[in-house]
Amino acid sequence: MELRHLRYFVALAEELHFGRAARRLHISQPPLSQQIAALEEEIGVPLLRRTSRSVELTEAGRRFLGEARETLAQAENAVALARRAAQGEIGRLQVGFVPICGVIPVAVRRYMLRYPDVRVTLRGQGSTEQLDSILRGTLDVGFVHCPISAPGLECRTVESFALVAALPTRHRLSSQRTIAWRALAGEPFIGFPRASAPVAYEALLTRLREAGLDPNIVHETDSLLARLRMVGAGLGVALVPAYAVKFHRPGVVLRPLSPPRAVAQVGMVHCPAHLTGAIARFMAVVGEVVERPLAAVDRAASPFAG
Repeated sequence: MELRHLRYFVALAEELHFGRAARRLHISQPPLSQQIAALEEEIGVPLLRRTSRSVELTEAGRRFLGEARETLAQAENAVALARRAAQGEIGRLQVGFVPICGVIPVAVRRYMLRYPDVRVTLRGQGSTEQLDSILRGTLDVGFVHCPISAPGLECRTVESFALVAALPTRHRLSSQRTIAWRALAGEPFIGFPRASAPVAYEALLTRLREAGLDPNIVHETDSLLARLRMVGAGLGVALVPAYAVKFHRPGVVLRPLSPPRAVAQVGMVHCPAHLTGAIARFMAVVGEVVERPLAAVDRAASPFAG
């Protein structure tokens, strides 16, 4: 039994006339008669009483009509759902992010308002874990520390923040308005693990060495908040994105570095091989949110901009 058999039967049951039903279906009358006969043969009971002057539904036909209409409606609904899913209007979206990603709240809120039938799940993860999950298809979009090196993935920088020095409030340098890079020589550093973002880690080490520093890293953590807590406890100093000012950790002061030679960048990553309508629409929304030049984002995020 095919859906066209049901469409032919419903049209005939509503018109109760082979000629009118055929015109409604845009077919000739003989094929319609043949298809209805084939349907009755497959079901094994007559659905219609035919006379030279009229067509009537049998009791079986009346029962079958209701189910046929419901089946056709369900089929149409299934097609509509499939099209909406392909267009990214329904479904689910899994998004990973690193803590400093400030674009996430605005972008997700705007996306959910625009596409309320897409279920969005957020996961706070390290950059390396996100890249692996995106390649496996268990994560749709990631926001990671840049730069990255991951064949098969595409990355677009969406945020950039100046790096600043996080110091304990009683630190010898805390009274200075800006901190020279060389002034941090010999200080115990609190950093992030190389494994969480290997390329970004090496890029930061290169910047530090260019500034004449060979950092003494005594503690490492993926969590920006944990780094700030360690600084507040007097366990060392840290280089953090200016975005950290939003966390207002007690016992910590943030000071701009002079010269401001290093930045922390966040990139939006996806796998083109796994691209769906929902992913494409989400990335478009993120693009709207970060339309401003990165320099403007830096100024808006940094409490040290003049």
